[in-house]
Amino acid sequence: MNTFFDNSLNRQVVTIYPGEFFVALEGQLISTILGSCVAIVLFDSKNQIGGMNHFMLAKDSNKNNDFGNENSSKGFGLKKNKGRFGEYAVEKLLKELEKHGAQKENLQAKIFGGGNVLNFKDDSPQVGAENIKFAKEILAKKNIPIVAEDLGGVSSRKIIFDSQSFKVFLKRLGQNK
Repeated sequence: MNTFFDNSLNRQVVTIYPGEFFVALEGQLISTILGSCVAIVLFDSKNQIGGMNHFMLAKDSNKNNDFGNENSSKGFGLKKNKGRFGEYAVEKLLKELEKHGAQKENLQAKIFGGGNVLNFKDDSPQVGAENIKFAKEILAKKNIPIVAEDLGGVSSRKIIFDSQSFKVFLKRLGQNK
């Protein structure tokens, strides 16, 4: 995670990376860059709180291998950052939002990413497509409506979530063929 003050926007910007999430408590902008990864933005406009996660893979295929201590004092996951997996990233973001006053029944979602940025043409399952499928399924299961999305394609994306207006600004990186 990287935090800086953007003079042109006159706001603090928090950049998150794969496996990270952030809940904005002071009106920050949250930024990330996505390829096949997916970011889920969750917000409760009634209680004025929102956050974003960034996950690389839908599910952890090595659940039985404990590569790190989830309860480490150095943050979540010493060696194995479980936040890289959607199945953990969504729960972590939800818990943090609720801890700071969000109410689950008020939550709405915006989802982004899941591109086939390497433009593989074979029939094997694509990471981006699997991430998109997971994001939609978990939000449906939790009864959180998706109010905006920009998914798939072959472009990378840079997104910025404004935690004051709950808008997401998107810029495509590279050509969408």
